[in-house]
Amino acid sequence: MLRRLAPWLLLFEVLRAGRDHWHQLDPADRERVAALMRRTRGNPRNVTAADRAELRQLAKRMRVGKLATRLGAAAVLGRRGRRRGAR
Repeated sequence: MLRRLAPWLLLFEVLRAGRDHWHQLDPADRERVAALMRRTRGNPRNVTAADRAELRQLAKRMRVGKLATRLGAAAVLGRRGRRRGAR
């Protein structure tokens, strides 16, 4: 049972960590990110150079690097105890 539950726990941790970092932005910045994503429909090819620079600044405020580290640690913990090649 725990084996079937592990992927869901990992997903929950990803969502929780993402939410925590998302809420580090102030409401105006969150609205700006949402507006950019709506306008570009989430397609990176539709993002202009100016929008890309703005998103980079917003990502720094959100501390995306720290989020990646946190998610990497969660992934390692989720795989602990698993034998190589075992599924």
